[in-house]
This record gives sequence, structure tokens and C-alpha cells, in this order.
Amino acid sequence: MNARALVWGAVGAVILVGCQKSAPPGQASAAADTARASGSQAGDTTRASSSLPLMSQRLLEAASIALPPGAAPESLPEPASAGATILRKYCTQCHALPSPAMHGPVDWPGVSRRMWVRIDMMAGALGIQTPSTAERSQLLAYLQANALKVAAHLPAGPGKDAFETTCSRCHALADPMSHSPADWPVVVMRMEKNMEKMKVSGVTHDQAAQIVAYLQRASQRRAR
Repeated sequence: MNARALVWGAVGAVILVGCQKSAPPGQASAAADTARASGSQAGDTTRASSSLPLMSQRLLEAASIALPPGAAPESLPEPASAGATILRKYCTQCHALPSPAMHGPVDWPGVSRRMWVRIDMMAGALGIQTPSTAERSQLLAYLQANALKVAAHLPAGPGKDAFETTCSRCHALADPMSHSPADWPVVVMRMEKNMEKMKVSGVTHDQAAQIVAYLQRASQRRAR
């Protein structure tokens, strides 16, 4: 089971617990506040969930630790567009702001469907707002248009195996042409930090250097 499956398994369990138990207004408010704080520090999440059943608190704590770090609103592609606005409005009700580049174009429909089922289950009792059919279509189109550029073919070379093994733990393999040779060191460093936050087994300094060198060569070769 990969990191994404563990994350969504925990979140799904929290939602089911919340839907199956009819909480008084005060507890429902606390649950909503806790869900929205999933991108915050673990201590804040624990305090906000103090009125929930112990099992729910534990699941929320696990989800807040394993969820990927959120994107900054201004870093979204076309941040003033309808798709970005819908993403900020609805998706941050339960977790940190997701980046469209978290998944490839073929993955977003399935991910979106899971999220729509969950948000519909949470509507009302937890004060969660649900998007309209038109908004869901706009959001999916936005996510797919700005999704991770997935590699159709990876050139052979030193570092290829390290890239495939390491980066496929959390998402589809990115096309080396997604970034320029000069940008890849910063991108890989950011991914290393994300892996640390998500408690995913990281890479050694040598492995990271191999991955960077491979991606730089692959992007430079194809640019020619």
C-alpha cells in the first residue's frame, strides 16, 4: 500500500465515523474545525478534536500527519480562474490546498469522484458546503488542464532507476521536460521536504544527486 492509499484510508475512516455518529451541535462544530485544520500543526489538531470520540481523534491525528503539504493559493495555475476559485472554496474545508500537479490527468477523475462522495456524505451535519454539478465539471477540467505532466517514455541513463523507484512512491513519474535543467535541483529538494512531512522513506544525498543529474540530462537532451 503506498502513501496516498494510507492517507485516504485514514481520511475516509474519519468521514465514516463522523457520518455514522450523530453529534450535538457543539461536537459537530468541533469536528468541522478539526477537519479544516488538517493542514495545521499536530498540536492544534489535537486541541480542536478534544470533544470527538477517542478513535476519531486518533484517525484525524494520523490523517493530519500523513496528508501532503498544501500549496500556496498564489502558486496555483491561473489563481484568479473559476477552477482555482472552486478548488480553494471547497477543497480546503477538510484539508490543505491541493496542487493540480499532485496527480496526472488520467488520475484526477477517480480522485475527484472519491472526494465528491466524501464531501456529499459530510454535507449538512458538519457544515460542509458541496459544489454544484457545474462547479464539479469546472474543477475537474481545471485539475486535468494543470495536472502533472506524466512521462510517456523515460530515456535510459544513470539515475533512471533511482528516479523511478523513489518518485513513484507518491505519484506518477513526471516528464523530465516538466522543468528546465536549472529548475530540477529546486524541485527535487522540494519533493524531499514533502517526503519528510509525509513520513515517506526518503533518499540519501547520493541518490538525490543521481536523480537530479538524470533529470537534468533528460530535459536537456530532449530540449535539443
